[in-house]
Amino acid sequence: MQEKRTTLNLTSSGPLCFKKNTEISFDLNFIPYKETYFGYILRVIDANNQNIDVVYNQRERNFNFVIGESFSKVFLVDSVALHTKYVHFSIQFDIEKQTAAIFVDNKLITQGPAKLGNPFCARYFFGTNSFEGFQTVDIPPMNIRNIEIREGEKLRYNWPLSENSGNTATDLVEGKVATVKNANWVGPRHQNWKLVQTWEIPGNPSVAFDKNNEVLYIVSADTLYNISFKTEQQKAIRLAQRLDSLMPGSQSVFNPFNDRLYNFYIDQRKIGSYDTATRRWDVSYPQDLLTVYWQANKFVSKADSSLYILCGYGQMQYKNTVQRYSFATRQWDSVPAAGERLTPRYMAAVGSDENGDTAYILGGYGSNSGNQVVNPRHYYDLVAFSVKDHSFSRIYQFPEPQEQFCFANSMVIDPATQHYYALIFPNDKFNTTLQLIEGDFREPKYRLLANSIPYSFHDIKSFADLYYCKESGKLVAVTLYTSKDNITQVKAYSLEFPPNAINQEKAVKSKSFFSWVNGLLILLAVAIVLFLLRKRFSGNRKKQAAATAVAPAVIAPIATAPQPEQVVTKPPVAPEPVSPTPPQEAEEEKRGQIFFFGPFEVVDKEGQDITRFFTPLLKELFLLISIHTIRSGKGISSDRLYSTLWRDKSNKEAQNNRSVNMVKLKAILDKLGVCAFVKEADRWSLQYDPAEIRMDLAEFQQISQGPRPLTQQGIRQLLKILHRGSFLPDANYTWLEDIQSEISNNALDILTAAAAQFKADPELLIEIADSIFLFDPVNEEALRMKCSSLVALGRHSLAKAAFNKFAKEYQHMYGEDFPHTFNEYSME
Repeated sequence: MQEKRTTLNLTSSGPLCFKKNTEISFDLNFIPYKETYFGYILRVIDANNQNIDVVYNQRERNFNFVIGESFSKVFLVDSVALHTKYVHFSIQFDIEKQTAAIFVDNKLITQGPAKLGNPFCARYFFGTNSFEGFQTVDIPPMNIRNIEIREGEKLRYNWPLSENSGNTATDLVEGKVATVKNANWVGPRHQNWKLVQTWEIPGNPSVAFDKNNEVLYIVSADTLYNISFKTEQQKAIRLAQRLDSLMPGSQSVFNPFNDRLYNFYIDQRKIGSYDTATRRWDVSYPQDLLTVYWQANKFVSKADSSLYILCGYGQMQYKNTVQRYSFATRQWDSVPAAGERLTPRYMAAVGSDENGDTAYILGGYGSNSGNQVVNPRHYYDLVAFSVKDHSFSRIYQFPEPQEQFCFANSMVIDPATQHYYALIFPNDKFNTTLQLIEGDFREPKYRLLANSIPYSFHDIKSFADLYYCKESGKLVAVTLYTSKDNITQVKAYSLEFPPNAINQEKAVKSKSFFSWVNGLLILLAVAIVLFLLRKRFSGNRKKQAAATAVAPAVIAPIATAPQPEQVVTKPPVAPEPVSPTPPQEAEEEKRGQIFFFGPFEVVDKEGQDITRFFTPLLKELFLLISIHTIRSGKGISSDRLYSTLWRDKSNKEAQNNRSVNMVKLKAILDKLGVCAFVKEADRWSLQYDPAEIRMDLAEFQQISQGPRPLTQQGIRQLLKILHRGSFLPDANYTWLEDIQSEISNNALDILTAAAAQFKADPELLIEIADSIFLFDPVNEEALRMKCSSLVALGRHSLAKAAFNKFAKEYQHMYGEDFPHTFNEYSME
């Protein structure tokens, strides 16, 4: 309906006016597999009531660039690109020449005369609009993002349209608000799984997926259900003849190489195909005992036109056999496996490459002997199976997570990125959730994506699977649960691809998604409030301080070749010499960052907080090596490392623990940039490239060891480091106490000297006082400095509040009232 269509109005508060040449640009793509695509992309209405439009004509499959009544140009855009990725459009308004030109992917398409006026004032509408005299209701199914308006060379407005809810979008440059009618934000569709359909089906249905046509099939005894994720249409086809004895544990699979749907029962080695013309299955199963291949995995190989079946569980036995059904010969056989032994298991995830030449088995639950009674456990390895020689080979082993989990049946593989996607869940509870993860074939790491899916898990009564719709850009998840009444509830979910990282408000411990850290949000809120207050007190001088950074010290030149015991996952790169030029904020944002001052925090080069991946042991191991390296340049000896962390273990056990944990730690630090743990003369040190990784402790060391007195730029850089807090205030290690004390004394000495040096600058003195309080909350000279500076700036109420806060802290610390008055500390 017309009133349900979307409008984005950039100028709801009035037209935008510009005196220089102006450009509006945006990214556009079309939502695939829709019926109608005709309509307005953008309409610009200037002060002369002249419309400048970008319109898509579905019948001609082209775009029209229209200027009023006098100019119209037809042009084409690659339809494949338009439906599969974003295409960049821009319109340039030349005030001097009085012309408008349109560019696609930065290539000029056409330009025409336009009565723009000077200044050029206009309103901007995407989609429909109700502006009097220029109303439009036709709109193609499209996605818009990254709207920018430039005046000359200056970026005036930037609407990334990254909001997740609401009816407004905010410009990042000046805070200008655009209004949205019938907003349909893309972000949540990449974060929240959408429940597409729920069925209540008697008996034991199974699922299969046609990846070529993006159709999900639900096979039941009397009906074949399906959902097309391209067209979003659903069907329920009544069978001409029932598929009797559809037993628990039977499975279905779609062969993408002959476009046929199959159902099979492993125990009887029977398989049947579905005839779409007659609506019949060419198989029937005699009644049998329960399967001994619960949760078995499967994939289809084009090379030998066969269905392969791996793993499974039944009668207290985990399986590692490889079974094969040939579609060509219609014969079953067992395949002798070569290479490394696959540990018997089930509840693993299996995925294959495009032609099924190689399959990958991820994790699972089983035991080395295959016997459920003898030491069953979770597995977190990635194993490859080659169809060519039927051999298994282990690729890598994940670090053990803090909380155990298993996998849904299938893994989705993205060959372009060498990444894979799988669903994980804890198998120790009934009311649980499925969580999407993204892994990397090149190294044992993964990250959590999107929000979770409710999942009722009861071992042999439950089943979950994951599929990928390449053309429509969706992940599809399916869950099945069979109740005591033999009614199976089937649920299908979809998620736009690529999925977003997990909601950061749901903090996780280690690599687990099961724990909620309530205190994190509180600490974050307090930190933000303190930062904003400090920023308000400092005014514009604080902004100047943010641009005056001192280049971080190079701890040691990174080796050109690894030493015998060097733990590296990629070759280290020699750092560039320290430059006297202060790095800019924009450059720092591209680097990984490790913060030692204030709460320990690690941010990767993409700006993502990865602190949660540091378990307590990994954190202490990293701090031991990095702090001793930064402070002395020599690192820490192996003996001291072992006696600190593994004093209760033998030397060999300590070495093994050190090796395992350094590999884990290196996998995390690789997210930041080039770094390596290096052992030289029995001492361990951390070497890194400061161009890729910033460590505030290294900057502090360079400042504290540099020439005195410090310049104002040096003081501001120090304040920038200290504004996060004192040195590792939450780290309670015996070995760290003396170091914390020494760093605190160094900071106080520098700050005290700076206060005397810049006593004519009250704004800077306030910042210095705040930093002194981080190390010594009852420092009377800092109180005098802050109160008198605030009074000098006319901020009397803030000065009084600072004094009262100090008095409370003094009373709390010493158990007696502060023996001075406000007037004694507020003299200018």
